Amino acid sequence: MITGFNTDVDYEGRVFHVQTEDKGVQNPVVESLVYTAGEIITSVKTSYGDLLRSPEYSEGELARRMESQHQSIIREIMSGRFDPDGPRPFGYNIVTNRSLDEVALEFLSQEVGLEQIRLEMLEPMTFVEGSEPSLTLRVIAETSDRPVAEAKVTVKLISTRDKPKEIFSGTTGSDGRIEARFAIPLMPGANTAILLQAEAAGNNSEIKQLVMKAGAPPPAEA
Repeated sequence: MITGFNTDVDYEGRVFHVQTEDKGVQNPVVESLVYTAGEIITSVKTSYGDLLRSPEYSEGELARRMESQHQSIIREIMSGRFDPDGPRPFGYNIVTNRSLDEVALEFLSQEVGLEQIRLEMLEPMTFVEGSEPSLTLRVIAETSDRPVAEAKVTVKLISTRDKPKEIFSGTTGSDGRIEARFAIPLMPGANTAILLQAEAAGNNSEIKQLVMKAGAPPPAEA
């Protein structure tokens, strides 16, 4: 089962939480729930049985479907789907001397910025307790492969003992890259993982990798 996506969306002072998860191959469904004020206000369920039966099935392809559904719901929220007055018409609340064509071009350029993003580690890395790794991360647009500048990148330590802890944060440069350096403490008696996250223009991508115990043998190469 693939790790899901969780995003808080602030729309005009009202916070919506979007949660998307895989229900597992025994029930091949991608389910997205939208919460606000502690209540579920809508849900979206999409079967991926067709993908499961296809030779093209992979966890990467399933993750892309999950993220696409997740980001689609975020865009619906930002367009006012759950506004009490209904979705806002194009040009709502715009006061400008520009022509409609100029406003439309700006709107379309902003929409391009909503392209799905992908977070990548440029070199393989094995995370070990008690170490201080340094790695290069890159954020690119999913479809065009263009670098995404000023994307927010965070690294979190997740364990079975403590709450998630942020151990690095920064933003990508013009080449979409960032050098992440952080310390992984010893965590006796607990299982730990590193969660790498990127966010840009309301889109998110993440990588999760388990942390090995100090002195444990390296994982066997495939």
